[in-house]
Formats: sequence, structure tokens, C-alpha cells
Amino acid sequence: MEPRALIIVDVQPTFCEGGALPVKGGNAVAEKIADFVTDHEDEYSFIVTTQDWHIDPGAHFSDHPDFVNTWPPHGVAGTDEAELHPAIEALDADAHVKKGQFAAAYSGFEGTDEDGTLLEDLLREHDIKDVDVVGLAESHCVKETAIDAVRNGFNARVFSDLTAPTSEELGIAAREEMDDAGVDQVESATAFLNDADEETELSGSYRFDGPDADEPADEYDLYDTDDVDDYNDGAGTGYGANQAELEDSLSEEDPDDLADQLNDGDQNDENEPTSDTAAANLARIRDAGFQVESGEDEDVTDGDELDAAADAEVANALDEDADFSADASEADFDFSNIDFDPGELQH
Repeated sequence: MEPRALIIVDVQPTFCEGGALPVKGGNAVAEKIADFVTDHEDEYSFIVTTQDWHIDPGAHFSDHPDFVNTWPPHGVAGTDEAELHPAIEALDADAHVKKGQFAAAYSGFEGTDEDGTLLEDLLREHDIKDVDVVGLAESHCVKETAIDAVRNGFNARVFSDLTAPTSEELGIAAREEMDDAGVDQVESATAFLNDADEETELSGSYRFDGPDADEPADEYDLYDTDDVDDYNDGAGTGYGANQAELEDSLSEEDPDDLADQLNDGDQNDENEPTSDTAAANLARIRDAGFQVESGEDEDVTDGDELDAAADAEVANALDEDADFSADASEADFDFSNIDFDPGELQH
């Protein structure tokens, strides 16, 4: 697995309902992020949080904010509102970055950890090339952090269901900016879908040819989830047909009709076909779980009944206490008619 980092941006009470600059749905975003990390923590080699941590940000605070460049006091260092949301705090992230101590700072890449190390350097130290960005608010700090990630050479994704904008209008504008910058925007439910399929997925495209050269083959691209499911359900087996469909079609036919299919050619005394066409028909019927019994009037028996009978025979053969004496006679052990010359063993 390539090293991947999760950046949880500014999920603080100050940006949730009840805070100084609340984002609608902020608390729900915090809980959803916590659930996501719990389910996918192993996908990440590095998890880092960012926080607005304003000590004296200058003109960033205003008593008459325009909510574009100036804002009412929020994320004030040392206050409860500036701490991480309890749901995020409980995750015990690998690093914590704080930003905006003495100036406005929207991107997490403007922040440092307690040792003064920039976010970019922290990511480089952990050999990170891919980052996922979540948090608050989509229209401001999430957007700026994701775009900065791309500018700094990282592959960046934003999980659209694990963030929220300050308004729908600003959210639309932010998403357009991220698209233009090359930030991928996906739902978290699809984040690791391909990775989850790797264990059952077969690489490449496979062809399953029919019995006749002119019959079109079934082709499955096993990089496609649906095709993998089809393959695992039996598609691609039994001359390129879905085995389940073949069994269904045969089970709906009358046994006499099935037997008639066998008669496309002669049969020998053992009820085996003597023509190639009849052989193909017989194989098709038997592969579907049926067996043609010998007799003047051919009969097709359900494969389940035959399986039960076969199981009973095997169980009997494995029984150490089984007595087969009734099936044997002294004649079976009379070897007097064998002509054997011991001299033949001499070299």
C-alpha cells in the first residue's frame, strides 16, 4: 500500500453549531469523519488535524466583518471553541497542525506542529504522495488546503460527504475551483472500493470460448466489479455460458426431451454417444448436473439424487468395519490358472 495521509481540516466547535462561525451540519460532519476513520484507519499511514489557533490575527478579526476578508473572533487560542471537536480528539491523530496565530490562514499548509514543522514537511517525512482532505468548511479552509496540496505536488482528494460549505452558493464555487485545480472530489464510500476488490479481482480481460469455433465468446473485463461478480457466480464457465442459466434452462425441460437431445447420433451398449454432436449434447447435460441412465428408454436423473447416492457409496467404502464378504467367493482368490515361471525374475 502506497503511503497515504488524511488531513482533517479545522473540525472545531467554533465552526460547528453553537460556535462563533457555525457551519450548518458541522457536528454531523465531525461524527461522520470519526466513523470513517474508525472504519478505514488502516488505509492511512499518517493522519493529521489542522486548527485555527488565532492569537492576534490582526485585520482578520473585525467588529464589523464583511465575512469575506474579515470575520468576527473565532478559533481563539486557548479557548474551548478552538480545541478539536470531541469526536475528532478521540481519534488520536498522528500530528496536529495549528495555523493563523498572527495572520489569516485558510490553508493547512500555512500551519505548523508544536515543533514548528510545516504540514508539507510532515507529509514529506512520511513519504506521502496522496492525501485525502475532509473537514470544515468546504468553501474555505478545506478548499484552500486541497488546492495547496496539489500545488505542492501531492495527489489530492476531497470527500464531498465529509465536508460542508458555509453556504450552498459558496460551496458550488469552491467545487468548481477544486475541479480546475485538479482536486478529485468523491464520496467516501467509494474511496477504497477498488482496494477492497483486489482479493477477488482477476487482472486483465478473459475470454471464455464456446464449444464451436463460430460461437461468440463471452468476454469479461475483470477490472470491472460487476464482471468480477459475474465470474464468481459462474459466468465464463461451461463453454462460455453462465452455468446457473444453463442449469435453469435444462431443469425446465422435460426429461424425455433431454434424452432426445442425446439421440443426435448413435449410442453404444454403454449408453455412450458415438458421434461428436451427441457427445457434445451428453457433456452439456451432464455438466448441468444430470445423468443419462442406460436402458432402452433413456431417463435423465436429477443430479442432486445422484450426488446423494454417490455420497452414500463413498461413506460405505470408507467404513473400516464394512463387511464385503458376501460379495466375494473362493473363486475370486484362486490363482492356480496363472502361468508363472520364477526364472523370469532372474537377470
